[in-house]
Amino acid sequence: MPLNTDLTCDKKQFNNKVTYRHFHFALFISSITLFGLPACSTLPKKTPLSPEYVYDTDTDQTSLAQIIEPLKAQHPELTGYHVLYDPFKAFAARIQLIDRAEKTLDLQYYIWDNDKIGALALYKIIQAADRGVKVRLLIDDNNAQSMEAVYLALDQHANIQVRLFNPYRFRQLRPIDMVLDLKRINRRMHNKTFTADHQVSLIGGRNMSDHYYNLSDSYQFSDVDVMLVGQAVEDIGDSFDQYWNDSYSYPVLSIVNPNQNTLRYEGLKQQLIQNYQQESVQNYLNISNRSNDFNHWLEQHDEWEWVKAEVVKDSPDKIRAKAKKEQQLNFQLHNRLNAPNQDIDLISAYFVPEKSGTERIGQLSQDGVHVRILTNSFKANDVSLVHAFYAKYRMDLLKSGVELYEFLPALSDEQLTETTKDLSKQAKINLKGLSRSSLHAKLMSVDNKQVFIGSFNIDPRSAYLNTEIGVILDSPPLATMVHETIDQHINRYAYKLVLDDQGKITWQLQTNNATLIYNKEPRIKWWQKAGLKIISWLPLEGFM
Repeated sequence: MPLNTDLTCDKKQFNNKVTYRHFHFALFISSITLFGLPACSTLPKKTPLSPEYVYDTDTDQTSLAQIIEPLKAQHPELTGYHVLYDPFKAFAARIQLIDRAEKTLDLQYYIWDNDKIGALALYKIIQAADRGVKVRLLIDDNNAQSMEAVYLALDQHANIQVRLFNPYRFRQLRPIDMVLDLKRINRRMHNKTFTADHQVSLIGGRNMSDHYYNLSDSYQFSDVDVMLVGQAVEDIGDSFDQYWNDSYSYPVLSIVNPNQNTLRYEGLKQQLIQNYQQESVQNYLNISNRSNDFNHWLEQHDEWEWVKAEVVKDSPDKIRAKAKKEQQLNFQLHNRLNAPNQDIDLISAYFVPEKSGTERIGQLSQDGVHVRILTNSFKANDVSLVHAFYAKYRMDLLKSGVELYEFLPALSDEQLTETTKDLSKQAKINLKGLSRSSLHAKLMSVDNKQVFIGSFNIDPRSAYLNTEIGVILDSPPLATMVHETIDQHINRYAYKLVLDDQGKITWQLQTNNATLIYNKEPRIKWWQKAGLKIISWLPLEGFM
């Protein structure tokens, strides 16, 4: 149930639950239409703020520190990790971290939706703030319009600060910013980080929205996070501070007019309590907490693997197109990952390798490296325009020997687990919506030695425009597990693309009884295919 943010909450919001990618084409056309109009900055004026840092608050005596600090001393400069594949476990971990926090919560997101997941997390955050936890919430402004009143109300709490990153100046007429200041508006903070008491961090692809935690009635994102302790948490904290103290980070009160929003803190708190008490919400929490996975991991120290890890991250200067190459994740990733000798698995929700990337990937395959790529099929992709610029490279990749897979848009009946069916019944979620899927993960595995997990897609937008963050784990057991898991299960949830005897692409789908072969791209109409082909000729690839 969305929060009632103000008296105008029933009006259709320009950006409500829509990601920035949907506007690429409109942005481009706007810039062409007004070509020749001199660019001017629409960045709002800002009062200088005193810098704040994670180390300003001593968290060494918290209960999380008492568990983790002795382990850090035994494993200096190393990182302990726990990968979160299951959406229920991923959400339960977030709630458990909020509940366990005693001093600080530092949260950085691209999207925080006005929906059940968003409200549940805010309810827990307010509880934490009420017991004295200092909360810093940093949100990219691109998708923040439907949450403005909520953020203003939250910011009224003495222990909660909310800042919006790279804000729009024309709050209700955002296309004006797009036309006048396209270069800035087109670059977004895509980072997702979640840190409790400067002891445990989560990073990965998941935003705070129903779609990422099996609670959406329309479709579910298949994603992955990693929970980290040790050295990586220090690096993530440093990165958060850079963004929090950046000149593009604005206190919500400085750019959102409180006179245009009637919601106040007490009213928000009452709504959050009512939402939390709903039977369907409680049933979802019960289902997500069944495994008790977070507590088990935190208490069973013998099961932890401590490894060398490097947090790779973009500087906020990338938003201003002023970051040096050493300050960019793309450069760090290229230099830190070992060159593959045997195998490389690439999982990217949005995969647009460009001509140069296609050539490099193809050369790896021709040199004897087993290259396997998983991305979205047309129907599974939530941003169809991206598919136009990915599809143009499929033939070259296949000819070079790359194994290419496309994620299925829906689970079969046999893949719907009892937990899924139980969730549909108890949390009142449409079963059809639960079966619809879209890949959102960003993960790489190299030679059974290294694994990358983060927010970075293999596309021009992640490489050159948005800011991103991720971690490289030097973990042979994890890399081997990722590789073997893909081996065992990829045919169950993806089409395999294969060239036939005439050199044309076919899509193969493995079922329990047979291998189905499609000679035409599945689930795409002729006019959609024609439209995407025309779009692929336009100079839009750099926006993808």
